[in-house]
Order: sequence, then C-alpha cells, then structure tokens
Amino acid sequence: MTAKVISVCNLKGGVGKTTLVMALAEYLAGDTMYGQRVLAIDLDPQSNLTTGLMSEEVWEWQYNNRGLTLPFLFKNAEYFLANGNYDKFIVKEEVSNVRNKNSFNCLHLIPSSPRLFEVQEYLPESSVSILRQIITPLLAEYDYILIDCPPSINNIIKSAFYASDFCLTPCVPSRMSIHGLELLLKQIEKFNQDYEHHLNPIGTLISRYNGTVAQTQNLNFIIVNPFFPPTFYNKIPERAKVAESLDFSMQLTYKQKYGDTHDAMVKLTKEFMQRLNQNSVNLLQMVSLP
Repeated sequence: MTAKVISVCNLKGGVGKTTLVMALAEYLAGDTMYGQRVLAIDLDPQSNLTTGLMSEEVWEWQYNNRGLTLPFLFKNAEYFLANGNYDKFIVKEEVSNVRNKNSFNCLHLIPSSPRLFEVQEYLPESSVSILRQIITPLLAEYDYILIDCPPSINNIIKSAFYASDFCLTPCVPSRMSIHGLELLLKQIEKFNQDYEHHLNPIGTLISRYNGTVAQTQNLNFIIVNPFFPPTFYNKIPERAKVAESLDFSMQLTYKQKYGDTHDAMVKLTKEFMQRLNQNSVNLLQMVSLP
C-alpha cells in the first residue's frame, strides 16, 4: 500500500492544526483503534507537534544537538539525500505518551526545531522538491503521512504542498480564520498551476467550536460557500486542550489525554479515513481520464 500524504494547513494561526495532526496520528496508529502505520512531520518552526509527541529531553540530546531535525535536513539536503541518511531524522521509538510502549504498531515522527525560522528565510526555489524526495522512498512503509504546516507561504510550505496529494484545512468559524482559509485556497490554486500539481483539499474541518450565535452564523457561511471544500460533519470542540497531558514521564489512555473530546476524536478519525478513501478513488479516476 502507498501512503496517503496529507498537509494540514490554514494561513491563520491558532486554528488547532497541531492538535488535529497529533490526534489523527495517535488515533490512526493506535492498535486499539486502527493500527495504521503513520509518519507525522512537523514543518512548523514553533515545533509544537514535536513537543507534543516526544519528550523535550530526548529531542534535545538525541536529535537537535546532533543536527537531526528538519532545519538541518533542509539546509544540507544534498548530502543527506545522496547518502541516504535522512532515515536518521525519523524518531521511531517512544513517540507519543498514549501507552506508547505497547499500543502502537507504528507511529513515527520527523521532528522540527525553532532553527527552522532562520533556515526558511534563505531556502532557494529548488528546495520545494526536498520534502517530496525525502518522502518518496518512504511511501511503501506507511499508510498515512501527516504534515503539520506553518501559517505562512514560503518555500517550506510549498515543499509540503509538492509532497502531498491531499490537504486538510481546519478553520475556526470566525471572520479572521475564514479569511485565512480563503487566502490559502487561492494559494493552493496558484501552486497547482505553477507546479502542474494536483493538491486536493479533502474538506474544511471546523475547530474550536463552541456553538455561539456568532460562530453559528460563520459556520453556515462556510457550509454554503461553494468555493470552500465540503465541511466535515464532525467538529473539534473548543474544549480540546491537551497541553496539561504532555508529560512524558507517564503513560496515558486516549481518554486521559483527550478528556471529554475523546469520542469526537474517534468519530473524526473515522470520517477522515472515509473521506480520504473516497477522494483517492476520485483522484485515480481523474488521472486515468484521457
């Protein structure tokens, strides 16, 4: 099976991208859930996904200090790609604190670092293909590759677009988040034209939802807007906060880590898989047309 590669993005920060990627990775990979092989890639220099899936001590001493995080990979791509050493950047043990010693068949991570803030400013146009070159030999090893993208447009996020067949767009039902989504969709359309690519938005996921009158009005606007990707039925509620559960000295169950949002995350993961399967069929049919 070839991995489905999905970028999770919105040009407005604070929409819950990292929480979404972490949850999807953990629920997809959990043996008690679906037992899928998942690779998560932290492309955001804020590195929140990295600190959410591995201990900071392991990150510091085993990866960052040894130059085994994404900014080093992008900065020295030719060397690492030529020598096949990019596999050293993949964290394969003790990823996640959700019963990570015995409940995951395969959950791996390519960690980031704040150094990416510096590196991304100087990356040339040719760097857009780097992430795709890294991922291509890994496609047979995973079922899903999830990329947590920063809220910006530069060659780093273009590399995610170029490596992905699908994108998922979280959106808070607020005016600023909607504007961020509109701008992102325009950028994706332009990217597909410029690079002759077919990045396919699989849907708009409503996040940080609390059901207020203002949010309900904005939600209705998102649902009926024909230019937005179809809205997911399941939503991420406002109360989805997991920061207090990022203690890697202890093992947690899903319910302990995600609290009363656990059931919503289970349903969301199932809908996510269903949408991807349907979009994969549609994409194959489109590509096979004469």
